Amino acid sequence: MRKSQNRLLKDQNNILSDVFLEVCRGGKTNTLVRRRKMPLEDLVYSMINRKGLTLKMELRNYMKTTHPGTEISKPGYLKQRMKLNPDAFKFLYQEHNKNFYQDEEVELYTYKGFLILAADGSDINIPTTDETIEKYGSASVRGGKPCAQIGLGCIYDVLNRFILEISINTVKFDEMRVAQEQLKGIKDTIGNRYPYLVVMDRGYPSTPAFLNFIDDGVYFVARLKTSDYKAEQKELKSNDEDVDITLTKARRRNYIGKKEETIMMSRDSFSMRFVKVCLDDGKSEIFATNLPRDKFPEECFAELYHMRWGIETAYEVLKDRLKIKNFTGVKSVLIEQDINSTIYVNNLAEDIICDIEESSQEHLKNDYKHTMQLNRNLSIGLLKNDLIYILIEKDGNKKVALLQALYDEISKNVVPIRHDRHYHRTKGQLAANFSNTHKRSF
Repeated sequence: MRKSQNRLLKDQNNILSDVFLEVCRGGKTNTLVRRRKMPLEDLVYSMINRKGLTLKMELRNYMKTTHPGTEISKPGYLKQRMKLNPDAFKFLYQEHNKNFYQDEEVELYTYKGFLILAADGSDINIPTTDETIEKYGSASVRGGKPCAQIGLGCIYDVLNRFILEISINTVKFDEMRVAQEQLKGIKDTIGNRYPYLVVMDRGYPSTPAFLNFIDDGVYFVARLKTSDYKAEQKELKSNDEDVDITLTKARRRNYIGKKEETIMMSRDSFSMRFVKVCLDDGKSEIFATNLPRDKFPEECFAELYHMRWGIETAYEVLKDRLKIKNFTGVKSVLIEQDINSTIYVNNLAEDIICDIEESSQEHLKNDYKHTMQLNRNLSIGLLKNDLIYILIEKDGNKKVALLQALYDEISKNVVPIRHDRHYHRTKGQLAANFSNTHKRSF
């Protein structure tokens, strides 16, 4: 049995466990008790199987597949959904992640022995109602038509392509503060097999955060704006220097009376490494880091920062391939359930793809003109279409056979890896509703 098959079966056991039931109840002891047309496991499976159709069609297709001859009304289904704690799927994908990272038989992809994590945020438009505006805020300018929006904060493993943590926030949120909170629990997920470092873009640099990272032994690489540590950037005499940052009154002023005040007053100065990198387009960027110079020389920072693009691709997969913005309803609890269930499906798909690519590495590399990789779009579509049959199958041998058939079909769909491809960014040009380069697979 493949390792990812084993993890899927563990997920299914989790769904049937008392621990998961308590998470789903969210502290309410008298909810999700009855087993009628839509017991808890069916509720969870229906959300994993969701394809963004009208709710009536979703329920028709699900019940026809799982319980032929039985029907459930939309109000009855939504009533059950409203009882479900949105963190249930967060629990599910976190447990799946732990099973992946802490399995010593899994050969994780690393760079110089480090897991490369990226932190980034993204906005998602959601249905605009009084509830969503009050809870998440509006992205519209003052006086404009209200437009409810959620801010997502994500920690992503760019080499193993797993979303480790995702948080649902108001439209305007402190990305660095959210990233710090997420990183506090990251060791619970990835274990102690490998050290990790975090790559961040220009919106993240924050002196209190850098101090916390340094004190906690968290390695980071952060791209600086020209206005960040402006005086220190001007005084750089080489492309790789250790720089003393003086905590002046001006730098401390904005943190007086806030929880960051303590660490800002804990010392008068601190040291960081500044690395200047010339990019392919001729422009230069400066990065702040605490990585050791002997392990990470100046030459590797362009490659390190380029790896961060993986999180942008991950957001594209969520929004375009997995249709994360296609919500079941307008209530905030339904929106958060849909987001967390999509993250679970994304990680499950990546686990399966990673498993197949690992076992087929020599074939994909040597048996074609170009090095090949699995077609992710088709892989997600095949998983979405076939997963429900695997989940509801009671016979163990038949379940394994269905999984193997899915793996075999996914492994046939490969595309070439074309290195050093660059495309001109066409800002402001709107794409059509149905792009020819991003066809949906389900």
